[in-house]
Amino acid sequence: MSGKKLYTFLMDWNGGTFISQSRGDNIQEATKGWLNQLSIEEIKTSERSLSLFKSSLQDDLQPIAIEGNTSVWCLSEFISGELAIINIIATLEK
Repeated sequence: MSGKKLYTFLMDWNGGTFISQSRGDNIQEATKGWLNQLSIEEIKTSERSLSLFKSSLQDDLQPIAIEGNTSVWCLSEFISGELAIINIIATLEK
């Protein structure tokens, strides 16, 4: 097991929910890792749309803490004109 923290990413976009995990020393590092591993096969969009989505999020990668919750964040961005809402949860491992 890695010394890095585990985060779970739940993205709601275009009628689907896409769930994956990434590790990082902090939320920003884990989110960068998640973006890097996100693939067109996984979310079924064009290479160009995914590239624009990744570029847009990387330019301003600031997950927002969800008020009243602990270790929960949110991001949002458009992919192919559809709003993508990404919830991020710090995940405890057994």
